[in-house]
Amino acid sequence: MKLYHKYTFTNNRQIWRIIPGGEGKLVIEERDPSTREVFFSCIEMNTGKVIIDSLQFEEKFWIGIEDVYKEIIFFHKYNKPDMPWHSDIIAYDINKKEQLWHSKEYIFSLVYEDKLYCYKNKYEGRIYFKLNYKTGELIAGLGDDSNVIAGLKELRDTEIYKGYKFPKVLSHSDGEITEIFDKIRSNEVITGKIDYLTVNDLLLTSYHRASNDGKLQNCFKALDIHPKKVILEEILNKEITNFIPDSFFLINDLIFLLKEKEKLFVFLITD
Repeated sequence: MKLYHKYTFTNNRQIWRIIPGGEGKLVIEERDPSTREVFFSCIEMNTGKVIIDSLQFEEKFWIGIEDVYKEIIFFHKYNKPDMPWHSDIIAYDINKKEQLWHSKEYIFSLVYEDKLYCYKNKYEGRIYFKLNYKTGELIAGLGDDSNVIAGLKELRDTEIYKGYKFPKVLSHSDGEITEIFDKIRSNEVITGKIDYLTVNDLLLTSYHRASNDGKLQNCFKALDIHPKKVILEEILNKEITNFIPDSFFLINDLIFLLKEKEKLFVFLITD
C-alpha cells in the first residue's frame, strides 16, 4: 500500500477542533490565545478547497460550535466569559455564507432528522423544545424528559462519525502488532501509550519518544505490516514536554495528521 499527500491546510493558528461538515466537508475551528480571537473555516474533505476562510462574528472569542448538520453550522455563545455554560443558538449556512437565524431564547441540545432539539433552564431542571433547524421556528414543546434527548443524541453521534476510524491504545494482547513495536523499541526510547490503527495491511501509529535533552517528540509512522516496512514517517510535535493526544484519524481512505497544532496534513491510502 502507498500514501499520497493530497493537501495541507493551515492558517498558522492553533487548530482547536475539526468537525464533520456533511457532504464531504470539514469545519475547522482555530483559536489565537494571544489576541483572544476565534476563526472558523470550511474545506472540501477530498481536495482541501477552502469554502469558508477565517469566519468571525461580532463576538471574537467567546463563541464555539455545537454541531454541523446538512451544511449548516450551529454556534453557541457563553452565558458568561470564562464559564462553560452555553447560551444562544446561531445557525450559519456554509454554502450561502450567511447567518440564517439567531435565538437568544434557547440552548442547543442536538439536531437530528431535520429537527433541532434545545432547552430552557428552569429553577429545577430543563424544559425541552423542538425547532425547525432551518428557520428556528418552534415546532413543539417536549416537557422535561431528558431520556428522549439522550436517546436521540446517541443516534446522532453514530450518524456524525460514520466512516471515521480512530486509533486505539496498544496492549500486550495485540499479537503481531506488538512484535512490530518491540522492534521499534529496540531503536527508540518510547514513553507513554502507543496509539495505533490498522487498515488492511497498513499499520498507522502515533507515539512519543524521549530525546537526550529530556524533551519529547510526537512521532507518526505508517508501515506495511507484512514486510514491516516504513512507508511514511513524520514528527508531528517536537521539543514538547507533555503528551499530545489524538494526533491522527481516518475518514474512509483519507488519513488526517495534525502537526504542531497548526497544520493539517491529509494523505490518501492507495494500493
